Amino acid sequence: MRKRYTTSRMIIRMADPAFARMTAEFFAENRESFEKYEEKRPEEFFLPEFQEIWLDIQREKAKKGEWYSFYLFEKGKPHKVIGTLSLSQIQYGSLCSGVIGYRIDRLRQGEGLGTEAAREGTRIGFEELHLHRMEADVMPENIASLRVLEKCGYEKEGYFREYLKINGEWEDHIHMAAIRTEERTKKQEIAVVNQSKIAII
Repeated sequence: MRKRYTTSRMIIRMADPAFARMTAEFFAENRESFEKYEEKRPEEFFLPEFQEIWLDIQREKAKKGEWYSFYLFEKGKPHKVIGTLSLSQIQYGSLCSGVIGYRIDRLRQGEGLGTEAAREGTRIGFEELHLHRMEADVMPENIASLRVLEKCGYEKEGYFREYLKINGEWEDHIHMAAIRTEERTKKQEIAVVNQSKIAII
C-alpha cells in the first residue's frame, strides 16, 4: 500500500497528523452537508487538536491493514482538502472483501471528483489489496453517490431497511457491490493507463 496516489486531477494522500488544520476546516465547512448521510459529530471533532489525534489513529490502523483512510487534494493546491476516500472492514479468507467510502467538498460536487476517487479506491482494493468484493451502503435519496458507484462498476445487491441510525433516525440503505473478475481487471488496467498512476514517496 502506497501513501500517495495521483489521478488525473487529484493527489490522494494517506492520513497524516500533519493534515489536522486542513481536515478540521474541511469537516467544519461541510458539516451540514455531511450530516445528512452520516452520524452527528461532537463539537470537539471539528477542532484541529482532535483531528490530529484522529489522523494518528487512522495512520496506525492503516499500518495494521485494518482501515486505509486517504485525503484528497487538487493538483497544485496542496493546502486544501477537497475530499476523503476510505477502504475499511478489510477481511480476507473466504470473504475477502472491503467497504469503500468517499466524501467530496460541497462546493466541488458535480465535477466528477467523487467518481475519480471511487474508481481509484476500487482499483486499490482489487489490485493492491487483492480483494474479491468491494461494497458500499448508500441512503436511497443520495442519488449522486449511487451514480458514482454505478459508474465504477458497482451493482445493487440489496435493500436494507432501517440499517443505520443517522441523526437519531433509522435510515434505509441500498447495498452496492463490485466483484473482481477477469473482464473487470482488463477494463481497470485500461482506466489506470488513461486516468491514474501510482506515485511512490
